[in-house]
Amino acid sequence: MRDQWFFEKTIPEILDESRTSIKIKKKIYSGKSSYQKIEVFDTLVFGRMLVLDRVVQLSQIDEFIYHEMLVHLAMFSHQNPKKVLIIGGGDGGALREVLKHPIEEACVVDIDKKVIEISKKYLPFVSKGAFKNKRAKIFIEDGIKFTKKYKNFFDIIILDSTDPSGLSIGFFHGKFYQDVSRALAENGVLIIQSGCIFEQFLRVKSIYNKLKKIFFEVKIHQACIPSLQCSSEYIFILALKSVSQKPNYKNIKQRYKKLNLDLEYYNPEIHFSSAVLPKYLAKKLNVNT
Repeated sequence: MRDQWFFEKTIPEILDESRTSIKIKKKIYSGKSSYQKIEVFDTLVFGRMLVLDRVVQLSQIDEFIYHEMLVHLAMFSHQNPKKVLIIGGGDGGALREVLKHPIEEACVVDIDKKVIEISKKYLPFVSKGAFKNKRAKIFIEDGIKFTKKYKNFFDIIILDSTDPSGLSIGFFHGKFYQDVSRALAENGVLIIQSGCIFEQFLRVKSIYNKLKKIFFEVKIHQACIPSLQCSSEYIFILALKSVSQKPNYKNIKQRYKKLNLDLEYYNPEIHFSSAVLPKYLAKKLNVNT
């Protein structure tokens, strides 16, 4: 940070010639856990911002876009989700959105307890008390090892990890996706935050191709999230384990209306329109349009 400017670390797949800088009003918190550096800034444009190892994770002004897309694309792609696993997600945003549905339990597995503690204290607008909900179960452990313990159990698995480096590199391997498929129930659904389509195209393509070998159907969805380090659309990859779970607009529209969720971004129209890719991208990914 120079003269109250925060310069974001170059993340994987983005060359050092391009990086983001954000003007800071105040540094709210800065410290280290056993795994990473954790910072919270108050910014002029994005409000409060969570930063891990100098990479922005979320901001107050647009975190709802990220969390609503990450969660509701998956939740509405399953007919009756009851058991949900969130891997990562220590800020509580994904948990907050999951708990808007009539589920039985939501497990949050994050290896870094400090992220949860700091988020509760300095970013309460993200979780909005979700960690206190009786349906929420919090596990402080390795998400990869945790997933291996289960077979045909979870209806939804949400991968809300950091970028593929250090602790989280294993979340982007084909072996892990096989373990996830095994942990999912017969009609299970997986969703993965997958980075920016232009700057991190190779990552998106790698995840997509690996999932295509394991799951019945894989869809790429996109949304614009201004605070994240990319000038292009942010990608969420949705994978369905069974043909019977393939969503249709009429069904999602009915459930959406019945549940009457308090949402700011996601709706049934966004569910399907966000999967419409531009021609050049569909061609590069070899996706049928």
